[in-house]
Amino acid sequence: MAYLWWNWESDQGHFRELTTDFTIHNDVDDFSDEHGLYLMLGSTSIAGEDFYFGLQTDTDAPEPPHRCGKGVIFSRWGTRDLANARYAEEDGWPQSSGHEGDFIGVRRSYDWGAGNYRIRIAPDGLAADGEWFGLWITNRDSGETTWIGSLKFPLLNGNAKIRPISYSTIEIYGNVPVRPIDIPQWHVSVSRPLGDNTPSTWGYAGYSMFANDDEELLNSDVGYDPLEDIVHLRAGGATERKNIETGHVVFE
Repeated sequence: MAYLWWNWESDQGHFRELTTDFTIHNDVDDFSDEHGLYLMLGSTSIAGEDFYFGLQTDTDAPEPPHRCGKGVIFSRWGTRDLANARYAEEDGWPQSSGHEGDFIGVRRSYDWGAGNYRIRIAPDGLAADGEWFGLWITNRDSGETTWIGSLKFPLLNGNAKIRPISYSTIEIYGNVPVRPIDIPQWHVSVSRPLGDNTPSTWGYAGYSMFANDDEELLNSDVGYDPLEDIVHLRAGGATERKNIETGHVVFE
């Protein structure tokens, strides 16, 4: 519904760790049996293999009950082999599918709500045929950190590194049509991601087409607050678009 590309200077090379602070300003709960909301906090690649991670209002599990409520997900493409996935057995599970291209993922139930968080992807151990990267989320209000899971990536020229560009978005997903006004109003703010402790240097935003139509989802907005140096993403309900241009630079 609304998105932002985070960019680093071209001479900064690749990263080993990516960290993002963000705030959820209002809780949207599990608002529908047919739809969910996804706050994708990072999407880029490691050693040439694409991945993404973020929070969902409903994390789909392979075994009943398929709808498992709020959680955090971490997926990578280029394989269906679950030997490349580690997950929390008590309240997590893996996924292997081809419905978005061959990918595997780890999911973990996580009762997120309004509050301040940090999400981090970082190396989690070497293997003979690759390197593991783990995903952790920290509730910055309570200080509690939760491991979501780890995925193994191949080595490229002997290394596994994160590409210095990333994508964040608020997305609605589901299998039946939904009216934009029926999507719950949601407000999140995101700080500049840190790649090996180096903040993103510039970013540009935009709005996606809705339901394969020629019109954008008009009740969505992306804006930069220079005083706090954060980006606000808003979508759904009675959201008013204040930043009109698509593809516009929001900070530099």
